[in-house]
Amino acid sequence: MIKHFITSVFVLCFIVTQLHGQETSVRVVDHNTGSPVPFAHFKVTDLKNKSVRYCVTDTAGIAKFNADKPVEIVVTYVGYKNYLDTLYPGKSVEVRLTPDIISFDEVVVTAQYEPVSTDRSLYKVKVINTMQLQKKAAYDLAGLLRTQMNVRLSQDGAIGTGMSMQGLAGENVKILIDGVPVIGRLNGVVDLGQVNVQQAQQVEVIEGPMSVIYGSNALAGVINIIPKDNVNERMFINLNGYYETVGVYNFDGMAGFRLGKHSVTLTAGRNFFDGFSQISSGREMEWKPKRQLNAAVGYDYKFRKAIIKAHLSQFDELLQDKGNLLAPYFERAFDNYFNTQRTTGKLSFQTLGTRNFVMDNSYSTYKRTRTLYYNNLALLEKTHIEDEVTAFRSLLSRGIYTYKLKSDDFGFQTGYDVNSEWAEGQRIGNETRNITDAALFLSMQYKPACYLSLQPGLRAAYNSQYDAPLIYAFHIKAGPYRDFTLRTSYSSGFRAPSLKELYMNFVDVNHNIIGNTNLQAETSDNVQFALTKKLEGPISMAETELSLFANNVKNIITLAVMPDESYTYINVAMYKTRGINLTYRRFFKSGLDFRFACGTTGNSNSNAKTKTNYQWSPEFSSEISYNFKKPAFTVSGFYKYNGKTPTFAVDEEGTVTSSSQDDYNTLDITLSKSVLKKHLTITAGGKNLFNVTSIATSGAQGGGIHGSSSSSVPIAWGRTAFLRLSYDLRARK
Repeated sequence: MIKHFITSVFVLCFIVTQLHGQETSVRVVDHNTGSPVPFAHFKVTDLKNKSVRYCVTDTAGIAKFNADKPVEIVVTYVGYKNYLDTLYPGKSVEVRLTPDIISFDEVVVTAQYEPVSTDRSLYKVKVINTMQLQKKAAYDLAGLLRTQMNVRLSQDGAIGTGMSMQGLAGENVKILIDGVPVIGRLNGVVDLGQVNVQQAQQVEVIEGPMSVIYGSNALAGVINIIPKDNVNERMFINLNGYYETVGVYNFDGMAGFRLGKHSVTLTAGRNFFDGFSQISSGREMEWKPKRQLNAAVGYDYKFRKAIIKAHLSQFDELLQDKGNLLAPYFERAFDNYFNTQRTTGKLSFQTLGTRNFVMDNSYSTYKRTRTLYYNNLALLEKTHIEDEVTAFRSLLSRGIYTYKLKSDDFGFQTGYDVNSEWAEGQRIGNETRNITDAALFLSMQYKPACYLSLQPGLRAAYNSQYDAPLIYAFHIKAGPYRDFTLRTSYSSGFRAPSLKELYMNFVDVNHNIIGNTNLQAETSDNVQFALTKKLEGPISMAETELSLFANNVKNIITLAVMPDESYTYINVAMYKTRGINLTYRRFFKSGLDFRFACGTTGNSNSNAKTKTNYQWSPEFSSEISYNFKKPAFTVSGFYKYNGKTPTFAVDEEGTVTSSSQDDYNTLDITLSKSVLKKHLTITAGGKNLFNVTSIATSGAQGGGIHGSSSSSVPIAWGRTAFLRLSYDLRARK
């Protein structure tokens, strides 16, 4: 009887095992360090009936699932190469993921038909991914772009940090946050110090005109900041603290949860800067003290084949421009407080599948208030003198329909784009001004061969104040073929003068700029070329790229000095930029990763009175990092040489004169280590180790738009040390 009972138990256990499958355990570790990789994604496919299951590794890097037949697994994780293998029931194995720092498979979304890897994109997209954001420890866009090739930064004590790309000024660079343009340009500049990247997933940079897709302000390129989301997490918390010895104290956090089809994300942060002057000259500081507050809330609802997203963000900055004490008793001073408020609300709808429709609607406001106080420091009293308000509002609606064959041989994208902007305030003459852009655009992707992709595009636009021409572009991608990939394109561009350039009078103690209602619109032609070769060996991977660009801009808008030393905007008949860059990157599986890039950019101007020869400015940059196995930490270095930079000035008669800014070097070194099962990441190091603060200028007329005869311009606030702590806690399914 007992014998029959025991036999029955064994038979029953065997049947249960066969019904439910044997437990298979997989441990995922880093190929270089051997440390576990938590939250790696598994796709488990039954080789017989093709059924698919998904699972995620735990904090120890282990995933367990039942299988009674051989299965195929695909393991993916951001920053690593995909792993493919066949597993048999009941076995425990270890998967070693190889870091993919060269980013063959990084996913980009800006200007794409669908999210694709950088290799498949027809555009040459630079991706600053999560790992690079962590190594650089940058908290705003200015710090992040400081060592990027073809990017030059400029600094103004009141306006903030501006940029140029491919030799074209910031008015021609479109800056997006999750696809929504950042509004509020002063002197053509979106202050990069006001664009936070603490909670960015990645930053995508496309150089060259993108006017077919993004319209005005995209002649030089597009920068799109992709924020983090909680698509895969049931709950997550991220907290960051940052300190820099110059007097920077930042703190921000992000939290979210997902409940069924609903997801909610909350973000908040506070940045504080004490101010800095290279030489103490009283209360007035070259780099003004400022305080920034930002907050955002996001809500997602996921249908079976669609997603609705609602997002609201608020930014508030207070910048203090304190004046020097006044004679004869040196106890009183005039102080200017600049308060900037930027609010953006966004509502999006997106369908999923090969026939995809995306609609983004946003409403953005920008208000900058200058408050003048008469400050009596002896009595500790402030007397309010005046307020000056400048405000911008922008309404955007953008819809795109995309269709692609499953074979990926053909696809097209069509859509509309409507953007209306208003400006008002004392500097606009106490009137409300408006300019509206509306457009229809169409592009097609065709692959006549497996290694050849073609994409023509057209944009028909309407501008409420200027006649907009038909914009067209043609992109070609050949490869990869024998490890070579060729990308080349021709694009036209159009930019109508902004409300600021037309109507805004920017006059204060440091600026004297007058708007010009007689400006003509800019048009441009652009050619891009990039040849890339990638090699993968048993111990290393390498990438070499040669790229060239040429921009011809007709009627480019620039500042001209008037007889009374004020400035106004005028058109220069033709402005040309040319550039060549060579980049080499190599990643060793031992943990060493380095990139070297060199290049030069030249520009020339011509009009009826003057024609200048090309003036060239060289650049060199390098990034080196090494992942040590024991103890596990990463050390990184970021170096850039900015060559002598040619600039030009124009008088009211159109005569062009040349000037230049001296060359300089920057170097940052960071060390990063993760502890507490990779929940806490510590990053520390030094920035601007060559202690650059300002550089000399030569050949300038007077003091330029800042109303000063100074022969130098500020670049950075000197050598500093920093410490950043980032705590991340996530709960998956």
